Amino acid sequence: MPNKALYATAAASVVAAFSVVQYAGTDVHAQGPVNTSDAVEAANWADNVTITISEARDSFRFESDGIPSHGFAEQYLIPSNPMDQPFSNKPAEFFKVVNSDEYFQATPVDTTITTLPTYVQDVTDTTLGRIGVAITGAQIFNDYEDPNRSVVAKDDQAIHDHVAFLDECNGHTLVDGTSYHYHGIPVCITAEMDQEGAHSQMIGVLADGFPVYGNNGEGGAVVTNADLDECSGHTGATPEFPDGIYHYHLTADEAPYMINCYHGEVPEDVVAAGGGQPDLGAVATQLGVTEEALRDALGTAVPPDFAAAADALGVSEEDLRGALPGGPGGPDGPGGAGRQGG
Repeated sequence: MPNKALYATAAASVVAAFSVVQYAGTDVHAQGPVNTSDAVEAANWADNVTITISEARDSFRFESDGIPSHGFAEQYLIPSNPMDQPFSNKPAEFFKVVNSDEYFQATPVDTTITTLPTYVQDVTDTTLGRIGVAITGAQIFNDYEDPNRSVVAKDDQAIHDHVAFLDECNGHTLVDGTSYHYHGIPVCITAEMDQEGAHSQMIGVLADGFPVYGNNGEGGAVVTNADLDECSGHTGATPEFPDGIYHYHLTADEAPYMINCYHGEVPEDVVAAGGGQPDLGAVATQLGVTEEALRDALGTAVPPDFAAAADALGVSEEDLRGALPGGPGGPDGPGGAGRQGG
């Protein structure tokens, strides 16, 4: 597993002082969906990513080992109790320090996303877990550490003895070392790709199919939350879509730093799975139960009653929680009781 040093100049990429320039071109919403397949195909995907455009060019398949191509920090803080949030006020003794090259694990990602994203007026909240994919092979998460949307990960940063909860790329894994993901601008991508005086390059795609960018707008103007809609998006020209497209920007000025709602149509299975739900069949196999029994035990409560579910399944609560690192009600999953330090 690669353990490259993060780019030392990464933080500099978020500093600039220009006003945003709004795109004044054609109303792309009235024109209907823009086919993104050419842009997706031409994007600067990392070597650990495989992109397959469908024969009809109406979707693409993203496959990755989940390990970001830029590597990791050497060490990270892992909270001893991921349910005890926030983390920023906790002492050093609350965390354990892990070496990333020993602790972090590959987490295969295999998902299909539309290349005909459709803008809709009614927004859909993003949930905990994967909401999009990045060109590095890593996952994009929303702002939050908890399903109640009360703890913003980037504002909950903790650093002890020069070891941080979030790395310089605004990313980290779940508490079990899986599913590396971003909670803010992945500056070690934007520092390498973006050019002064130019709009950010596409750094990923959200689950609704719309592209995601850093915080440089047209002419290199810094984009802030005040320039964007409730889902951190707007319509305008980008390097990949000179005629304009609705797109999202990650921001650095204040929360939301990420994308907390979709302004595009989102498949029902993505909404239900929270964009990041694990294979419940595989979880059931790990626990030695049937998938039907697992679903029945978890029920529909948010969060689930883990003790009752574990009792119904005949497994320990610890084993049940451990098998759901990113699942519904898992410590870092959609509808869960709180993120596993993620």
